[in-house]
Order: sequence, then structure tokens, then C-alpha cells
Amino acid sequence: EAEDPGRALQQAGRLRVLTALREGPQGARGLNSRIEQLLAGNTPGYFQGRLLLVTENSYRHRLFNGDIGICLRDASGAMVAWFPGDTADQPRAFHPAALPAHESAFAMTVHKAQGSEFDEVWLQLPRQDSRVLSRELVYTGLTRARQRLHVAASEAVLVAALKRHASRLGGLAWRLGAEAGSDPVADGNGL
Repeated sequence: EAEDPGRALQQAGRLRVLTALREGPQGARGLNSRIEQLLAGNTPGYFQGRLLLVTENSYRHRLFNGDIGICLRDASGAMVAWFPGDTADQPRAFHPAALPAHESAFAMTVHKAQGSEFDEVWLQLPRQDSRVLSRELVYTGLTRARQRLHVAASEAVLVAALKRHASRLGGLAWRLGAEAGSDPVADGNGL
């Protein structure tokens, strides 16, 4: 309903659904699919108001991983993807086929939303506990909200998440110690 693409982009940054997972019914992909079905009905692909999240840098287009745009018709009636320009009143238009890799952005993972803020956030946690959930993830999700926050989670899942600290499972410290000839766990430097 925005009168121009600049205003539409501004409004698009007001509310976001954040989730801990990428896949599954409460994951970003599942939520985006259901939201798109509600908004677009039987109009697949690019439709008026579809939010897009760039997932691959394109220096040629000056579009980068994490940039958010919105699909709106231009003055000629063609569907284009609008992204912020150098100033708020001068958004840049791209034909959707010319965009670098992207996905819908009605719902995003907390990870993808790091560094962003929204007036209102709906934090959707999965129905079942997951090792991805941690107090750090919940904190990051909560702090994306400027004014209003809604948390959709069972008490059991939220408590389990708050009891768990994020841990790195890559084994980098062990590998570095093994290459140097020491045992990082025995030395007290392990994960």
C-alpha cells in the first residue's frame, strides 16, 4: 500500500519474524512458504510486496549478503525488485532475474538478522528442543526488536534454550593443538 518504493522499503523494515532454524515447520523456509501462500495465493514467484533477502554478494550490482528488498511494480507495470539506494528517496530497481542469489525475507533466521533491528519482532522457536537453541541465540533474537517483541515458544523449549550456552563444534582448537603436537584438552585449552 506504500505510495512509492522508498516508503515501501522503510515499512518493510518495521516487522520481522525471526526463527532459530532454517528448515522445518518453524524454520525460515517453512514460514516463508506459508506467508507467501497467504499473501500471493496462486501467484508463484515474484509478487507485489514480496520481501527478498540477498544471500550472495554482487559487487557489480552493489548488492550484498543480507540486503533486503521488496518487489513492486514500476511506473510501466513491470515487476521489479527495489533495494535501498544512496539515499532513502532514491531506491534502486532490478529485474528479479538479474539479482544475485536471494530468498524470501518475511521470516529470517536469527543468524541472518544479526546486525539488523526492526520495530517489532516475532521470535518463533521450534516446538521441540534443538541443540541450535542457546541463551545467546535467544538474546540475539530479543535484541533485534526496537519497540515490541513477541516470543512464540513453549515454556519447556524456552527454558532449555536459556540453560544452554552456544558452543563451537568445529574442533578448530583441537586441530590447532594436534598440529602443534600438544593435547588441547589435557592442556586445558580444549572446547
